[in-house]
Amino acid sequence: LSYEPIFHEVPKIQLILDMIQNGDESEIEGFGDTSSDEDDPVGDPDYTPLNQESKGEVKKPFEAPDCTFKGESVIPPDVLPTPLQYFRRFITEEMIESMLVQTNLYSVQTSGTLKNVSTTVKELEILIGMYLRMGLCQLPGNRAYWENDTRCAMVADNMSRNRFQTLLTSLHFTDNTDLSNRQEGDKCWKIRPWLDRFRKQCLDITPEEYNSIDEQMVSFRGTRSPIRQYVKSKPHPWGFKIWARCTSTGILCDFQVYEGGTGKRTTLGMGGDVVLKLCETLPPGQNYKVFADNLFSSAPLLFLFVVLSLILSYCLCITGTLRSNRLSGCLLEDDKSLAKRGRGSFDARVEKGGSMAIVKWHDNRSVTLISSHAAVEPQDKARRWSKQEKAFLDVNQPHVVKEYNTFMGGVDLNDGCIARYKYNMRSRRWYIYLFWHSIMLALVNAWLTYRRDCKLLGERPLNQRRFQAEVATSLILIQAKRGRPSLDSNTTPQPATPKRVRVRVPNDVRLDQVAHWPVKCAKRGRCTVCKQNATTTLCQKCDVRLCFTEERNYMLV
Repeated sequence: LSYEPIFHEVPKIQLILDMIQNGDESEIEGFGDTSSDEDDPVGDPDYTPLNQESKGEVKKPFEAPDCTFKGESVIPPDVLPTPLQYFRRFITEEMIESMLVQTNLYSVQTSGTLKNVSTTVKELEILIGMYLRMGLCQLPGNRAYWENDTRCAMVADNMSRNRFQTLLTSLHFTDNTDLSNRQEGDKCWKIRPWLDRFRKQCLDITPEEYNSIDEQMVSFRGTRSPIRQYVKSKPHPWGFKIWARCTSTGILCDFQVYEGGTGKRTTLGMGGDVVLKLCETLPPGQNYKVFADNLFSSAPLLFLFVVLSLILSYCLCITGTLRSNRLSGCLLEDDKSLAKRGRGSFDARVEKGGSMAIVKWHDNRSVTLISSHAAVEPQDKARRWSKQEKAFLDVNQPHVVKEYNTFMGGVDLNDGCIARYKYNMRSRRWYIYLFWHSIMLALVNAWLTYRRDCKLLGERPLNQRRFQAEVATSLILIQAKRGRPSLDSNTTPQPATPKRVRVRVPNDVRLDQVAHWPVKCAKRGRCTVCKQNATTTLCQKCDVRLCFTEERNYMLV
């Protein structure tokens, strides 16, 4: 997907974008001349300070617009759905069936008809359920779940190891031979159908009043990927970058996979175009509040949304932190001046038309925020630890800072829930990482939506671990069809239940000569030691079958 602004088709908005790019800053951006004034070192005379603590006066306070939320409220269900029903709101049966067709087709294209994987919808659901269970009981590798010493019954009892590996190598989402799937400029075409369907399910969520836009990182250390990125400050610096819009409670509503720069310079830059793209799916005229960090925020972006509210009644409020090189000529007090005045000091400016405000607040260090609906008043108090006085003190905090700290962490909350029980499934194909990440996004969205409904109904919700365990168990054990099995020969047979694996007992246990009680088996069986079919006895402690010849050598004196 390209990062072109979404409002270019509107002539008036195109004119506004051209004015922002080439026009007069004093008329468009409203922040006066960029040159400094020698008589007023703090700021330009055209700016109107919101509050000057040194003078103790307010010349022109910021008049916040009417931002009463008019959007659709969340309606709780009459009967609380099950965890599996919440999960299937995001991973639907149609998505599984589409993946089934492409997986079987890919296995034929790569291995031939004789080695067709011949999977079913139920088997793919079992595969997803096993992956969710692996996240609850994490081991260093896939094979460890089937090995004798580290065997995990809740995974190994549902599918054999070889079948599990075969399905992993055959997962696919689009036809490689169909050239129409390879759209020009789309680097994620191998998983695009799956991502588009999953995004459509996320857009069906009722959006909340407060939303945040930020980036997510999907860890990937491989080299064969056209969209791999490196972000130095992230816990997993190598991986795929996803632009996400989440509610303040962490529910993912919209996202876009970053495919790298296009080389074209747009009016608002990459961050501004991302905000426009992710806010396009919000209902217009409902006064939604969107928060973003300094990667996305800029004065021209806020001015564009202000004009949209006036001309097209778009009514979308933006708040975000601001970089020092994006002040558009607004001169604020420097960091040293605010540091001398102490913690809680701030400086603020209002745009000439009163449509937005820029606030610079000093805590441990200075931070600059820009907003179209909040500024300084009403001031709040923030509790901070003082090293000099060895006690907690209350410092002044502008209202816009409190709003930003309260509602900005939706994407980080979603990231934390994903990392809690996510199993890192390694693969040579880079798009498989995006598939498993979407599975975890669906699970977290399902759990957060379930918890929101429980809060509205006054019920006590399950925690994430129990919710994920119930979804995994339901995917593995629930049957797609009821009744007697079909006798149609064309029907693809269901995979057989794997045989029970006997765990090898260490020699220290085998030779301890304590509590090895042999029980004669009624039927003949295969001896564990000599592999001969004979009359055997079962050792209840070691769980092995022994013939009469090997019985004394194995455990008896």
